[in-house]
Amino acid sequence: FIPFAWASAHYGWSPAAIFWLNFLAMVPLAAILGDFTEEVAAHTNQVVGGLINATFGNAVEVVVAIQALLANEIRVVQASMIGSIFSNLLLVLGCCFFFGGLKYKEQSFNSTAATANMSLLALSSIALVLPTPFANYYEVQDEDVLAISRVAACFLIFMYLQLLVFQLRTHADLFEDEEDEEPDMPLWVALGGLVFVTLVIAKLSDYLVASIDGFCEHSGVSRTFVGLIILPIVGNAVEHMTAVSVAMKNKMDLAMGVAVGSCTQISLFVIPVTVIVGWACGKNMTLNFPHFEITLFVLSVVIVSICISNPRSNWLEGSLLITTYLMIAVGFWFEKLVSYQTSDDAAEGGGTEL
Repeated sequence: FIPFAWASAHYGWSPAAIFWLNFLAMVPLAAILGDFTEEVAAHTNQVVGGLINATFGNAVEVVVAIQALLANEIRVVQASMIGSIFSNLLLVLGCCFFFGGLKYKEQSFNSTAATANMSLLALSSIALVLPTPFANYYEVQDEDVLAISRVAACFLIFMYLQLLVFQLRTHADLFEDEEDEEPDMPLWVALGGLVFVTLVIAKLSDYLVASIDGFCEHSGVSRTFVGLIILPIVGNAVEHMTAVSVAMKNKMDLAMGVAVGSCTQISLFVIPVTVIVGWACGKNMTLNFPHFEITLFVLSVVIVSICISNPRSNWLEGSLLITTYLMIAVGFWFEKLVSYQTSDDAAEGGGTEL
């Protein structure tokens, strides 16, 4: 499908054709990416393998977010970030638990890694709640909100760096796999393959994401729903399939590393980095998200924390997380945000509306 996917984007085919051809082209790449991820994990361990997979996936997201930020699409950046967290934390993790649970009665995972990640996600929720009392969502120029967001962003990045030191250095022995698996290829081949496949997927994702506006125009779906639900699912589809496929092979630490590890990376590194980049470039990117989204984020962290408090999973917990995601999707379908102006928009006489 890859040649057809490329042709559809370059020769002006219909948005629906571009959407489906690029999506179908990414499906076989998911299996290849999963194989390379497993090889990296065999050379290191499942937690590190999941971390590397999440890092490659989120590297593309950082570039896209910064481009949108420089184009002054602040709300688009916020929606895509919080949407990615919801999809990874609830949909992907839920699918890992559910499909893995259909094949195995119970599956176990590393409780230390899970607890560390969920604790840091709870910390990031505090950073999102902090700016709320200082200004209404529609007054994004508020100096206090900017100051709090920038200081909180620095703290979050500092905590994420500490997590890496904890996982890779001081407590690396806690994350060693119980069963040693012999790798089938050298580490440099696995990493090279991971980079190449990720770049191909990033290009196909660009084509697919660009077609979504036209694809949704006729259906009347709001840009809020597209940004929060459709874009994260479609943009991270390969990462999602990779996590589910390794969960069905009973490699739950690797699946958790891809799903929960990706959430932690987005909330403690990617979002703060966009705030810092906005600060450097004079764009008022803040952590002042809509109250409705922050509330759902905090509740999602609580639900997932309860589910993984016991380091064993089953299909019922997976079904619970998927149902939670579907309920949130219904809520976002009806979410209406009033348009607002940033200081840059005001100077240009424009605004942003979703």
